Amino acid sequence: MEEEAASNNQILDEKIYVAVGINVWKNISNLLWALKNSQGNRICILHIHHPSPTIPLLGTRFEASTVDEESLRAYREKEKAKIDKILQKYLSICLYKGVQAEKLCIEMDSIGKGIVETIYQHRIRKFVMGAAADKHYSMKMEDLKSKKANFVCEQAPATCQIHFTCKGNLIHTREARVDEVRALSVLLSEFQRLVLPQLSSGSLEEAASLNGQSNRSSMDIISSDTLSNTGRAEVTISQDQEEPDDSSSQIFPCRGMRLDVIGFLIKSAMLWQKLTIQNHDHSE
Repeated sequence: MEEEAASNNQILDEKIYVAVGINVWKNISNLLWALKNSQGNRICILHIHHPSPTIPLLGTRFEASTVDEESLRAYREKEKAKIDKILQKYLSICLYKGVQAEKLCIEMDSIGKGIVETIYQHRIRKFVMGAAADKHYSMKMEDLKSKKANFVCEQAPATCQIHFTCKGNLIHTREARVDEVRALSVLLSEFQRLVLPQLSSGSLEEAASLNGQSNRSSMDIISSDTLSNTGRAEVTISQDQEEPDDSSSQIFPCRGMRLDVIGFLIKSAMLWQKLTIQNHDHSE
C-alpha cells in the first residue's frame, strides 16, 4: 500500500514540460493551454537555445569560429542573459496564473534533437509543444505542420505523452505507450533471469570446444545416414555426442532449450513485432 501511495504521489507531482521560443507573444498561447490543463501539476519552461553561428563585431558579423575567445565569451554571456530575461517573463505568466513553475535552458544546434535529448535525459512523461506557428492555424487543422514537431513526434521516447497545440488549441496528442514499455521491462527481467545465467555458465574456450563437438556430431550423423543408405558401412555415434551434457545446453540456449526460455523468446518476438508495426503506422 505504501508503494502504491508513493507511486500515486509521484504521478501527482509530475511536471509538465512546455517548449517555448524567444518570442514570448508567439509562444504564449501554447503556455496558456498547458497552464489551463495542468491539473495541479508543476510546469517546467523548456527552451532549446541555438547559439548564434555569427558574432556582431565592428559593425558587421563574423563567423563565431573566427572571433577571438574573449569576444566570443562576452557575446555568449549576453546571449544567456537575454534568454534568462525571456524565460523570467514566462515564469511571471505562470505565477500570475497561480501555477508553480521552473525553467530549463539547453544549448543544442538542433532544436528538435535538443527536445528529444532532453526528454530522454530528464525522463519526461508529459510534454507540450507547438504543432505549427499560430498563423498556420485553422479550424480544420489536424496534422502537424512543423518539421520540428513531426521529428519530436517520431523520435521522442514512447514513455512520453506529447500534446501538440496551435494558437491555444489542441491539435494532436501522441499518447505514451506505457503498457508496451512495461512489458518490455518485464521481458528484459525474464531475459536476465533465464538466458544470461546460461550464457555465463561456461567460459569462451568451453563454448568453442562444445561448438566443435556439436559440429563433429552433426557430421557423424550425416555420414551415418549416407553410408547406411549405400550399404558400404555403418557409423555408430558415441553416447556423449548423442546426448549433449547440460553444460552444452546452458551455453547454447538453442540446444535443449527449456520451455520457459522458448516462451520468453516467443513473447519477445511478438511484442517487438507489435511495436514495429505501431511505429511504422505512426510514421506514415
